[in-house]
Amino acid sequence: MVMWLANPAFLRQEPPRQVQLALLLTLLWVALPLLWSLPPGVIALFGVLWLLRMALWALNIKPLSWLWLVLLLAVAVVVVWQQIGTVIGREGGVAFLLLLTVLKAYEGRGLRDWQVLLLAMLVVMGGAVLFNQNVLMAVWLLLGLMLLSADMALLGGLKPGDAVRQSAQALALALPLAAVLFVAVPRVAEPLWRIPQHNPNQASTGLSDTMRPGSISDLVQSNEPAFNATFANGYTPLPQNLYWRVMVMADFDGSQWRAMDERYIDDARAVAAPAAPVVDYQLIIRDEEGRIPALDYPIHTDSNGLSMRLGAVVRVNRSREGLRRVALQATINPYLGQTLNEGERAYYTRLPAQANPQTRALARQLRLRSNDDKTLVNQALAYFRREGFVYTLQPLRNQGADSTDYFLFQGREGFCEDYANAFVNLMRAADVPARIVTGYLGGEYNPQGQFWQVRSKDAHAWAEVWLASENAWLRVDPTTAVAEVRASGGVVSALPPGQRGAFMPQNSWLYGIGQSSQFYWQQWVVNFDANRQQNLFQRLGLGRVSLGSVGILLLLGGSAAVLPLLWWWRRQQRRNRQPLADGFMLLKSALLDADSEEIAAIGPLELQQLLAAHQQLSAPLQTLLDDYIRYVYADDTLPPPAEQRRWYRRVKSAIRKIK
Repeated sequence: MVMWLANPAFLRQEPPRQVQLALLLTLLWVALPLLWSLPPGVIALFGVLWLLRMALWALNIKPLSWLWLVLLLAVAVVVVWQQIGTVIGREGGVAFLLLLTVLKAYEGRGLRDWQVLLLAMLVVMGGAVLFNQNVLMAVWLLLGLMLLSADMALLGGLKPGDAVRQSAQALALALPLAAVLFVAVPRVAEPLWRIPQHNPNQASTGLSDTMRPGSISDLVQSNEPAFNATFANGYTPLPQNLYWRVMVMADFDGSQWRAMDERYIDDARAVAAPAAPVVDYQLIIRDEEGRIPALDYPIHTDSNGLSMRLGAVVRVNRSREGLRRVALQATINPYLGQTLNEGERAYYTRLPAQANPQTRALARQLRLRSNDDKTLVNQALAYFRREGFVYTLQPLRNQGADSTDYFLFQGREGFCEDYANAFVNLMRAADVPARIVTGYLGGEYNPQGQFWQVRSKDAHAWAEVWLASENAWLRVDPTTAVAEVRASGGVVSALPPGQRGAFMPQNSWLYGIGQSSQFYWQQWVVNFDANRQQNLFQRLGLGRVSLGSVGILLLLGGSAAVLPLLWWWRRQQRRNRQPLADGFMLLKSALLDADSEEIAAIGPLELQQLLAAHQQLSAPLQTLLDDYIRYVYADDTLPPPAEQRRWYRRVKSAIRKIK
């Protein structure tokens, strides 16, 4: 097959139509994950071009002329530029490459064109991995590589069944060695497919830097994973202690809250909070705008490219696309120590003028019945408990200037953002500094993988009030005053039965296996960086990653990985071996003094006569030749392979005796 592929005349031949169809279908498989990653206009153009190429194949129309291809290329450039604004970078480059690949399918005049198409599809697959690295992408990638290998075999002339079998076998034999190289090759600090985030204003975690009534309740109806968390030293947290803070909301214009601009926050006045246990944990999270959900309350850090602001939110110093592993520490403590000056006190008590007069009046009443700020907090929570408030995903809301008044005195039903908003309004109206925190609460524990998975449905909003007596912020979750089970049992258990249908049941064993697989894939493949490699080397007893330890691993692991290849090689040798023909040729070469062409023309009877004429036909040689004649000419079928190999070994034994 290699000789044919190197033959220029052969390269100009057109492959069979069935082979062309196989390559065109493989192109569709290669483009599959990009359907969810590239803009609709690019995908629509790809679909049109692919369908048109399939129509040309079905009608057996010859490839288009170069003029048509130039016109289609111009259309591709215009569409990519209009949809993305560039033809370079990740989105622009992969989109342009995808369209160039489908255009290459229009040039299928000879075998060389189809080989180039295969190479282009391989590059497109590499580009698709930059968008997503989950375990399903791994399955897609393996199947795609097998299809490309089978297509190459089809171009070489193999039958479809043989091509598929050969490609699957080659992939299976290569995987162990690939795994050893994946582990052994020294790693950089970050996974190789990390590239700079193309749009710093885009976030897919779902949490926005603004919050208005309805923003969180819309988000929780999504089941998309947000991040995974594992705790060190055997620590098992309670769900009600898992407050994952992302943003601090402090600016309120009467209709929506805005996140604080963290660039202008000074960390200097953070003070020690009451003593609390320190917890070590790790997150696997998709890096979006540099925001890292942090457990209340994070301990200050500036290592590993992270920094913590005064508002106890954690950020990465350099945002990059893709999944990221982050190691953090936290104190499981409702208090966050911080001093406030007079300007900051005024900032955290500011409310729109003339808005929500009933809320202001209620705040004054609660203040009169409270001896201190802690009592005021408890009075406000008690109001939620006794006034018949309802926790619901679909509350009635008034979007006017007095929307908080409507919630507290008429509607009395809402989701977490409604309760956080009303509580902070009450505190500020009573001259107590307060703010809203958005993030996630709780998560789903996976006992097989021993990790917590937090999803969009766990999004939550709560409040913090600053207590002068404690010189600290106190976390307060007013939602739990109405639905206490929200903290310990999750959002589904807290909602009315009629609203739980919006959430998919996720308690099947198959779901658990899928989540565990995804977690381990993220831990050991997607985020296999220098730190993870160092930990693995230490577990294997190899010490630090060095030239020596890498060499030992390559020697031991490579030897084990090569065993399947050796087994396959010996099996192929046996399959290709013809013991009768090889043994007879070996016997003639040892007994006759002639060139290869003369030896090849001599049959068994002639060999007997020659040996007899020279008085060299011994009894063992006579037996060997008689058996050969019987095996090849006397019987209708050849003897079993084992008997042929035994005859071959007898030939080699006889030759050793002659020599």
